[in-house]
Amino acid sequence: MLYAIDDALKRQARAPHELLMINLAAFHLLLAPASIALDIGAWGLALPPLFSSLVITYIYLRSHRAATPWFALMHWRLAWRRCRLLLMGYAASALIIGGGSLLALSAQKQSMREIIFTIATRVGVMPTIVMVLVLFVLANSGLEMAGKGEVPDGLLKRYPEEGAPR
Repeated sequence: MLYAIDDALKRQARAPHELLMINLAAFHLLLAPASIALDIGAWGLALPPLFSSLVITYIYLRSHRAATPWFALMHWRLAWRRCRLLLMGYAASALIIGGGSLLALSAQKQSMREIIFTIATRVGVMPTIVMVLVLFVLANSGLEMAGKGEVPDGLLKRYPEEGAPR
């Protein structure tokens, strides 16, 4: 649904989507390759989700702040719903990498352990990579919606527009 919103409120509504995009760019497009280039090792895989989770926590807290104007709050909640997709990608990646690690531990030869772990990490990061790409598109559409003064119908059904500007 479209609303007649002033520019200041539109800027507030764009903030969560911009923060999500910065999170994706900084921690997944910059930090992940940097941790590989710095040869941090397998623990380098944990850095992007760890730092990204801090930003996701902030988005979650802001999406439940009552003092935020309704229109901006809806966009914080939209960003939080999209962050949950990223958390699902992290969970799928962790399951694949964890399962591969357990499988690698069962191998008798050290060379076979390394091969299995390498394959598990390469395959395991794919759910997160796919979610990052999907979320770039979704965050961009969220920016567009906030700029037009639009709130998705699904959010309107869950959170009625009490005191929302028309």
